[in-house]
Amino acid sequence: MLATATDVLNGSAPPLRLMLDEESTGVLEGNHNGVRAFIWGQVFDEDRRALSPEALCQRVATGAGISGLRGHYALVLVDGNGARVRIVSDRFVTRRLYYTLVQGEVWVSDSISCLRRALPDSPSIAPQAVLDYLFFHMVPSPDTIYEGIYALAPAEVAEVKAGRLERYRHWKPIFTADTHADEQAQAGLLFSTLEAAVTDTLDETPTGCFLSGGLDSSSIAGLVARKRPGVPVFSIGFPLEQYNELDYARCAVERFGLTGHEYCMYPEDVVEALPTIIDSMDQPFGNSSVLPTYFCARLAKSHGVDRLIAGDGGDELFAGNVRYSKQLQMDRWRQRLGPLVPLLAGGLLNSQVPSRPAILRKGKSFVRQLRMSVTENLEYFNFLNLIDRRSVFAEALLGSLDLKEPERRCQRLYDELPQADTLDRMLYMDWKHTLADNDLVKVSSACRLANIEVAYPMLDDGLVDLSLCLPARLKLTPNNLRHLYKVAMSDFLPQRIINKPKHGFGLPFGLWTQNHPELRAQAHAALDGLKAYNLFQPRFLDEVKRLHQHEHAKHYGELVWVLMVLSLWLDRNQQ
Repeated sequence: MLATATDVLNGSAPPLRLMLDEESTGVLEGNHNGVRAFIWGQVFDEDRRALSPEALCQRVATGAGISGLRGHYALVLVDGNGARVRIVSDRFVTRRLYYTLVQGEVWVSDSISCLRRALPDSPSIAPQAVLDYLFFHMVPSPDTIYEGIYALAPAEVAEVKAGRLERYRHWKPIFTADTHADEQAQAGLLFSTLEAAVTDTLDETPTGCFLSGGLDSSSIAGLVARKRPGVPVFSIGFPLEQYNELDYARCAVERFGLTGHEYCMYPEDVVEALPTIIDSMDQPFGNSSVLPTYFCARLAKSHGVDRLIAGDGGDELFAGNVRYSKQLQMDRWRQRLGPLVPLLAGGLLNSQVPSRPAILRKGKSFVRQLRMSVTENLEYFNFLNLIDRRSVFAEALLGSLDLKEPERRCQRLYDELPQADTLDRMLYMDWKHTLADNDLVKVSSACRLANIEVAYPMLDDGLVDLSLCLPARLKLTPNNLRHLYKVAMSDFLPQRIINKPKHGFGLPFGLWTQNHPELRAQAHAALDGLKAYNLFQPRFLDEVKRLHQHEHAKHYGELVWVLMVLSLWLDRNQQ
């Protein structure tokens, strides 16, 4: 086990400097036959045998490679007497590492802040990362908010030889759907595979579960309860009916005999906790549900729990998002209308046909979407697609921006799996942007701040492999998201939970900010303070405040949150 915050390996060769944040725990080190390994998390071989650092070194030394590794891990491998350094992530980056090159040395850390503090010169904010952040509400890997500092992407190897950096994937999903797969047989296999994955997360560590009352968290809590009756579960509620899901969580508690713990959040909680959340961020992160996730993890810690089991991944493996269904429906319309689409576009979009009444406005929107690619459709309601982007960013920044790079980034992901069908390609995009770069960052960082471990059984390799073999027709039907998953859980979960609308730990920030004076003052002060950084046009920031207060509080509240977080983060990191 490493005991120091900074470790220079072997002094001269290999050219690697490994730096750990003071709160880093559980990093294992091994050395065998000229190979040195550092492991975060757990790594297994193809037969699911756990690999110690020494066993991993032996595997690498004998040429077995890393392509068959399984588990939730991050690795640093040094071999050939320092001739090669490899930084490796698992399929979904459940453990994240950051790296940079400094005068021929590879500097690696599990914290951007740790890297930044150690650098001889403070790194600059990357202009393109600001645009990406506003588009995605996070900075997609392998980029970070800083020039020259990188984050591991899913299933990625960042390899450095002779001072040169190369990135490549050690795993890429291959969707090999069995078109004749039997529904009931596959549902039974899904249930047993998930049950095994949940069981694998249990040891002597005091363990509880996140419980939102949705499909995944309820399934996992119920499966844990089979092994540990009365397992503690933790739920967050809100005083606004449209956001509060505690009744669903209570339904699961009653069904499985769980020990339920609840916390109801109020605007004052946001005011109190936001500085702590911002201080913990390595880079700006705009998913507002990080706050309820943190309060949930903090609640668990206060009840003696040291590990939480999370349900992230189910929607992306088994097609649980409404946008998948809407996009497949749009595809069917494209096929039906075929050559009529250009005629419709010419008749509606290139004429003076008014946008009122509402039916004509919706007709125009429908035709626009028919002409778009899948990836463009998925981002149709993105804030940056509703306005002229040149009106958003400061003139001094525009020359450094590729305004359409976010769309190209999405398209590149979609194009990586040309043989897969539309649904599976959308799922693959979300594995990267929704899971690895967003939800897992949210949950892992909130749990780390609360000093609690987190496990992700939905991302078990066996369950992922099963999802790759399922035909799209079983994952999603025209009238039923997550069709096969619901079949698998039909005799296990209460029907009320199976049929509930999707929500999760969403935060009613937009509504609260409109009506709570202190929170509104905090948000508006942050947007005004953002003007000093010369990243955005001042009139854009003023317009965001106006739209939030007078047009649509819930919709524009998300944009207020994203900008506020950026402003507060800059205040703490760019002094």
